[in-house]
Amino acid sequence: MAEDQQEILKRLEHLEKEMKLLKEQQAQLMGKPVQVAKSERPFKPLETPSEQVKVVVTKPVKKEFDFEKALSQWLPRVFMFILLLGVLWGLKVGMDNGFITNPVRIVMGYVGTGLLYYFGMKYYGKKNKVFGLTLLGGFIALGILTTFAAHHLYGYFSFIVAFIVGVAYIAAGLWLSEKTKSETLTIFSAIAGFLLPFLLEGESATSIQFCAYILILFLSLFYVSLRQKHKISFYISFLLFHLTLVTYGVLSGEIGDEPIIVGTVLLQHMLLLVFYLKGKIERHVFTEALIYSNFVFALGWIKVLTYNQEIIVFGLFAVLYIALSVISFSKKDDLLLGVFSAVAILAISAFVLVFNMDNGITKIILLLINGAAGLWVGFRYQTKRTIATSSFIYIMAGSAVFLATGIYDLMSLENLSWIVLLLTLGFLYYTAYQFLPKNLKVDLKKIDQSLIGGQIILLVYLLKLTAVALSDFKIGFATNEHIHLLVMIVAIGSMIQFSKWARGKYLAYSAVILYLFLGLITMGVRLATYIEFEKYMFNLSVEVLYLIGLTILFITIMKDKFLIKLAKFSVKLPLLAIIMQVVYFIFLNKWFLTFVHTYKWDTEFILLAHTFLLFAFAFASVSIGRKLDWKYVKFIGAGLIVLCVLKLFIIDLGAVSILIRAILFTIVGIVGLLYSKSLFKE
Repeated sequence: MAEDQQEILKRLEHLEKEMKLLKEQQAQLMGKPVQVAKSERPFKPLETPSEQVKVVVTKPVKKEFDFEKALSQWLPRVFMFILLLGVLWGLKVGMDNGFITNPVRIVMGYVGTGLLYYFGMKYYGKKNKVFGLTLLGGFIALGILTTFAAHHLYGYFSFIVAFIVGVAYIAAGLWLSEKTKSETLTIFSAIAGFLLPFLLEGESATSIQFCAYILILFLSLFYVSLRQKHKISFYISFLLFHLTLVTYGVLSGEIGDEPIIVGTVLLQHMLLLVFYLKGKIERHVFTEALIYSNFVFALGWIKVLTYNQEIIVFGLFAVLYIALSVISFSKKDDLLLGVFSAVAILAISAFVLVFNMDNGITKIILLLINGAAGLWVGFRYQTKRTIATSSFIYIMAGSAVFLATGIYDLMSLENLSWIVLLLTLGFLYYTAYQFLPKNLKVDLKKIDQSLIGGQIILLVYLLKLTAVALSDFKIGFATNEHIHLLVMIVAIGSMIQFSKWARGKYLAYSAVILYLFLGLITMGVRLATYIEFEKYMFNLSVEVLYLIGLTILFITIMKDKFLIKLAKFSVKLPLLAIIMQVVYFIFLNKWFLTFVHTYKWDTEFILLAHTFLLFAFAFASVSIGRKLDWKYVKFIGAGLIVLCVLKLFIIDLGAVSILIRAILFTIVGIVGLLYSKSLFKE
């Protein structure tokens, strides 16, 4: 910027000099002296950027609350309500004293509606719209109430006449809302229209007539809302439509009306769907959320039907939305494809759930397949709505398998459900890696981490299979548990090899943690419950195998620092060495004590052998600590030597015979001297 500014200044000075030269030449030609005008003063650049450009930043003015405007909007409504109460009480006084007869009341009601209409239109035309709309709303309300009184209270109107008059007032309300562009009048007309059949209580009206009236009324309100692009009135009409049908179904109590009511709902559903597909509905009025809610309402109504009718309608719904999804795909309409494929997944799930099956496992298997298929569609064609819907169905079905489905026979639906869960899970992971949508806030790292869930599911399945395989054999509790441990040692040990896979880092992390956790379980499992050498040796071999695997893992970490850093936690080798030292110590003592107690050794021989074992472990700890420069391992070994010497004099000295004492002290002394000599050499 500084260089550009200097260049501009140089050019301006150059132009100024040329202008002076031209003026001097002109003056010489004219024979006049040269004068420099005041406006021709040398160009002086602005010193600072703030002098060059001054930007005035004004804070947005906060709009103050217009109290008078609010008062002008609400006062007419309040006083209209007060006026109606006053008129009603005045009429009551006149009726109680016999001044106002029943026919006069009806005439006064209709005259009042005329006056309300007249003054409402008058004030609306004078730009006092709020007051005018309030009067017009009173026109509709008073007309409906007067018609109700003429029919129900006094019997002057038959049901047909009263119904026609009521519909006329509602039509007038819709016409006024169209003319005045008022959403309030549309809502007022909707409420009055849906209440009208209940106010008149016509016994001659059939279910078909009632449902036809409700459907026509809804479509009329729907048309007005669309023309005026009113969103609130549309949603209120939609909800009132279903609420009115529910109320009618409860109040009528007639058996056999259910197909008519459900047919009305389905017809409304189809009409809304057609309007949406034809693009007749503004997207900001009829959002995609209403497609889902419209579908959910329809599902609720279908449940009213009989079993056979239910299956047919659910099947047709599934076919319909599958076809709409295919059409949307052929037209390359991503929005409609996402919406309709999501609804199609829900429709297929509802169709599966409606079947009466002796075994619910079949439904779960079908839901797993349906959810997996929906997720494939969602990932393949980048539709988030389908992914969300299918994920919900798949998670619910998968949770039912994982948490509530036991396996009691290899050839069973329960086992098949677990196999389907694992196969679909593998298929979904493959799909996610191949077609992960860019618009999802999920990266491949999150997918890698989620593989741990599938890993745990697989391990649980292996445990269940092992339990089924061992159910026919009487091998004892300890051996049974060690067979389960063997399966887990092999499975988890194999999973550590996922570290060689580009996407298997977190699987390997998880496998290491699970393998360490398996050690805690192994420590707590008994080697044998009774004397049986073969089973004891098998159980011991399993635990030795676990310890060998743990040692190999530790050596691998030593060599290439495999899995040293997990997330933000850093593990140092000396610390791992101390952990390994403690684990070895626990296992050696467990094996020794289990063996001597199982085969009932004498106390003297137990103390003798145990002291030898402890000294050997201590000497090995010191040597390994010195060789690898792990000072804490070395210190722990030295501390263990001190404890062994204390045990030798405090426990062994008084608990064994003099012969055992002589043997023990002699061997310990010789070995100790030889080991000390080796330390001096080093």
